[in-house]
Amino acid sequence: MTINLHALMLFYNVALTGSVTEASKRLNISQPAISAQIRSFEKQYNILLFEKKGRRLVLTPFGQKLLKPTEKLFILEEQIGSMIEDYHHHPQGKLRISGNYLATSFLIPKWASLFKQRYPKVDVEITTVNSQAAFDKLMNYESDIAIFGSSEITNQIANQLHFRDICQNEFKFVAAPNHKYANRQISLEDMVKEPFIMREEGSATRKKLLEVCSVQNVSPPSIELQFNGINEIIQAVVAGYGVSFVSSLVASPFIKRGELAVVDVIDVRIANNIVLCSHDADDLEAYMRGFISIATADRGTF
Repeated sequence: MTINLHALMLFYNVALTGSVTEASKRLNISQPAISAQIRSFEKQYNILLFEKKGRRLVLTPFGQKLLKPTEKLFILEEQIGSMIEDYHHHPQGKLRISGNYLATSFLIPKWASLFKQRYPKVDVEITTVNSQAAFDKLMNYESDIAIFGSSEITNQIANQLHFRDICQNEFKFVAAPNHKYANRQISLEDMVKEPFIMREEGSATRKKLLEVCSVQNVSPPSIELQFNGINEIIQAVVAGYGVSFVSSLVASPFIKRGELAVVDVIDVRIANNIVLCSHDADDLEAYMRGFISIATADRGTF
């Protein structure tokens, strides 16, 4: 069956804007022309997309069902347009990398620097998002490479993607060097009695802390300070107030400099693999494979 994509585009814009009038302004197409083509589309396929309720047009149940795949279709159209623009505006290539905060703050900067030394004419665009969003951007061809924590991914539609383990990222309880628990081994029950400094609700690290407490049947700690940024958390702990549960990628430099101390909490050992994800290598440009080789050569444990 051949679908009238122009009529489908009109349907999408009417549904998006909520009226033929607004869609007309947006598309610079007359209202009668839009209405006529949508009616023709409905008649051609024997479907009903809109119904009137008073002065308003509302989607029918089938119209609501059709809206989501239609949205994906035109998002894909925009992405194809962006690829064509990139081809003309970046003749030597453009590498789009998406990653979670840990990846874009602690891993990718070094790799991007090495990459630019090898491929100086290739433009590099780095986007910081959460792990699921990084995965989704790759699935939707909005990025070429995604780097994130594998355990945070819930979307299982990944059989056409290629995953490479980059490093194992452990999670540690940390405190200021003069804290009473610094460099000591204690129980989780004692640790959670301390005031905690953590990321906002919904952050992956905070979820892991709550999962540990749940598994060991321990009451969760009181979050006395909450920040949106990891560096702010570290600075607050370094200043001497409270404790935190953080990624070793973040904490290691501060621990090595003696600004933070590790608290060894009994029976709590949690790690998360950081993975680099891409589409099949045969579909990648040579410079994309070059970035992957740089990242995988630098893999390790933090």
